[in-house]
Amino acid sequence: MTNFLVRFSVLLLVAVASLFLGMKLARSSDGSLGTTDLLGKIRSMQNPNLVKKAFDLLDRDYYTELDEQTKQKMEYAAVTGMLSVLRDDPYNDDFTHFYNPELYKDLNAQTTGEYAGVGILMGLSADGHYPEIVTVFPNTPAEESGLHKDDVIAEIEGDDTFNMILPEVAAKIKGPIGTKVKVKIFRAGEPDFLDFEIERRNVEYSSVAVAEMYDGGVGYIKISNFAEETGPDFRRNMEELQAQGMKSVIIDLRDNTGGVLTAARDVADCFVKDGMIVEVQTRNSSESAQLSADPNTEKFDVPVVVLINDGTASASEVLTQALLDYGKAKVVGEQSFGKGVVQAVIPMDYDENGDEHSALAVVIGKYYTPSHTEIHKEGIAPQIWYDVNNQLKDDPYLKELDEKIIEKSKEIQELRTELTRYLRANDAMLKKGEDVAKQLASGQEVPDEPKLEPEEDMEGHLTADALDSTPGPEPGSESETN
Repeated sequence: MTNFLVRFSVLLLVAVASLFLGMKLARSSDGSLGTTDLLGKIRSMQNPNLVKKAFDLLDRDYYTELDEQTKQKMEYAAVTGMLSVLRDDPYNDDFTHFYNPELYKDLNAQTTGEYAGVGILMGLSADGHYPEIVTVFPNTPAEESGLHKDDVIAEIEGDDTFNMILPEVAAKIKGPIGTKVKVKIFRAGEPDFLDFEIERRNVEYSSVAVAEMYDGGVGYIKISNFAEETGPDFRRNMEELQAQGMKSVIIDLRDNTGGVLTAARDVADCFVKDGMIVEVQTRNSSESAQLSADPNTEKFDVPVVVLINDGTASASEVLTQALLDYGKAKVVGEQSFGKGVVQAVIPMDYDENGDEHSALAVVIGKYYTPSHTEIHKEGIAPQIWYDVNNQLKDDPYLKELDEKIIEKSKEIQELRTELTRYLRANDAMLKKGEDVAKQLASGQEVPDEPKLEPEEDMEGHLTADALDSTPGPEPGSESETN
């Protein structure tokens, strides 16, 4: 007890001494500004803006002077952090984001030809954390390099893309013509990540990616995204298929993440005789804006089937719901993504030349369909649901493959369980420690042993890295702490 009181007294003295030392160190060079004075000065700052208070405090009292570039980065980081709060409840907004100068430059450069890409269209992975390729355009560097639809982009030039917003991903992939970009890809079914080095080029493609005729007079048109020329391109392809004897048409909107809203209206206008296609309502406008079909344009009077999935979003959903509301299509597939908001890009600051330097993309309103259906966060349910479960029911070979996968998964789980049991029953590290302790006790010199890296041909074998993915103890096991 006496020893405890002595130790406690020493710790208390150290704590008090540290406090006084801290107060002394808090004084300015003339000794006039102590801790109490500093806190009082912070409290007396007139500006009620917490961000401004923090910025002013760092600018004045940080131990080393901040340069102008650092101050600007702080401002951008503050705005980015502010917007990140909107991703949480109750807003759950993934579409309001900040374009720093690098991102904003890329946004503006898309129409100048100064920057080039590789020929992919991206969305978010199933978990919402990584960029995923939804379309690889034909005759592009991406296709030539071997990138595939559904590839998940894990890294760009060594930078992890986890929770990176899509405009930032696009900015990193694009660059001067002729330069190359390195990407690391996760591909389902591959045991390791795949590395690609892709040359950037000017990529020209039509958003109407495929137009062809199937047996029985069934036309097929795939729209990869909605651009300025999508409407005229779609109408021209419809006319060509009609000349070949088209009796019905499939419009494939799977993994079409949207684009120009007027282009979706132009495609709907090929079938809808008259009436509103989409309505946009904003918070600060008493009147909504409407895009409507033109009763004076030629209409195509053929049965329409629209294919959608969880990658069908925004303008694609506007087109789908409009064709549904006017009874012009049957919708087949899976529930769509559910993006029904409008974004405005607003410049935020200017550079020394007076040019726009950064911008804020702000969700300012929502889309509504002719039946006033709200798409956002809801998506569109297909009339004829068709996913992998339906395919398993219809396709005997696919069902057989599924059963094999289930059997192999059970076998792998049993092996992992046996591995975990063996490692728990045989504490090899403790035995190694015992050997070292005995050698030291007998006066022997014990040499250091380096970490062993797995050999190149050890892929798939038991290694330290492989053990990282071995499941831990199940709840209720002997290792659980109660």
